[in-house]
Amino acid sequence: MGGAHRFLRRIRAFLFPITLAAPLLFSESASAEPDVEFSGGTGFGVLAAGIVSGRFAISPSASLSLRGERGFFVVRDTASFLGANGGRFGIKNETTVGGGLAWQRVNVSAGLSLAAYSLPLCGPRLCAQVQGLAPGASARLDVFGPYLSGGLGVSVDCAATWITGAASPVWSGVSVRCSAGPIFRLGSHH
Repeated sequence: MGGAHRFLRRIRAFLFPITLAAPLLFSESASAEPDVEFSGGTGFGVLAAGIVSGRFAISPSASLSLRGERGFFVVRDTASFLGANGGRFGIKNETTVGGGLAWQRVNVSAGLSLAAYSLPLCGPRLCAQVQGLAPGASARLDVFGPYLSGGLGVSVDCAATWITGAASPVWSGVSVRCSAGPIFRLGSHH
């Protein structure tokens, strides 16, 4: 338990200065208010963890961005659900903090994440439902069309999570999720 608390303190110590500096880094000028944009979408794709092949995942997400002239700071939460097409149920919830570049119809972002998971994993000798927290990283591309004033588009999102710790007796390694699907945004977009 002490190791998990130390890990969470390190994550908070890393994210806190970024969160405080974001409005200054991404606003158009130091005295201007940054633009705020909210987006939500649902991705359909694959989540691979353990020694078995990847499984179908439904991955809804919500993002909040503070935008400057070209760059932006983003906080995103993505939940991935396994079991919609059979097999054991699993969930992985990733919270990502990062930055990106924006054009009128394209957003590109990347960041560091912390994932809470409860996944059915199989290793070389054992299968089990494992839970825990794991660090990771993600990258995302959003492309918006002319529909709904540029508010409707398609998002492609991939994330990698390093699963270890409590899961080690079953399997440890990098879990990968990639999904694509519709996205909708509200707020100021350039």
